[in-house]
Amino acid sequence: HGLSGPVSTAWLAEKTGISLRTTENIHAVLKQNGITSGTVGARGGLRLERPLSGISLGDLVLLFDDGVAFSVCCGDKSNECPNQHDCEIRSAWSHVSDAIQEQLNRVSLESVLQRYPKDGAGFFLNKFYD
Repeated sequence: HGLSGPVSTAWLAEKTGISLRTTENIHAVLKQNGITSGTVGARGGLRLERPLSGISLGDLVLLFDDGVAFSVCCGDKSNECPNQHDCEIRSAWSHVSDAIQEQLNRVSLESVLQRYPKDGAGFFLNKFYD
């Protein structure tokens, strides 16, 4: 899918400045969700299982943050709010959260690479993309 070959977690950690342990944890989540795979051995490493055009920023937000929750009352902790049944603004926050998630779902990693080829994530993704 545009990769020149598998890359090691150590290489990823070095290039991103993220610790090796965190890099491995990120890969574990991505692997569980069919985004990456890993091969052990001298020629092993991590590789994408989906093209960059098939991975959205929304996918990643869902995987690592359980989606967009503009306010605590829209997320997993909503049941902890003592005003949840009487709140008149909760549905508005939920609508805003859903709208942001929908927009993130429309932004592919490929489009990030195309729009920002030399900055941040675009620069990083360009290291893997032919």
